Amino acid sequence: MNGTKTLLLREYIMTHDLKVLTDYIRDELGYDGPLDPDTDLLEERILDSFSVVQMVVYIQSEFGIEFEPEELVLENLSRLSGMLALIEKYKG
Repeated sequence: MNGTKTLLLREYIMTHDLKVLTDYIRDELGYDGPLDPDTDLLEERILDSFSVVQMVVYIQSEFGIEFEPEELVLENLSRLSGMLALIEKYKG
């Protein structure tokens, strides 16, 4: 696959994965406001500590991955962009 096709495929997958995460927040957690990938979801009170744990369990189940304990930090879990980076790391 050439570089352009690879890049387009990665962008499509990232967009799809973002939709999976935002759908979960909307459907399971009941949030209906705007969701930007770089918004701090904890600071904005979209997620709380319990819902972060729920998100981790969901992500691991949905994407068939298992995070290492040291990856379960605010830097990776407070923003959708951080969650997407973790997912991308495992889907590689």
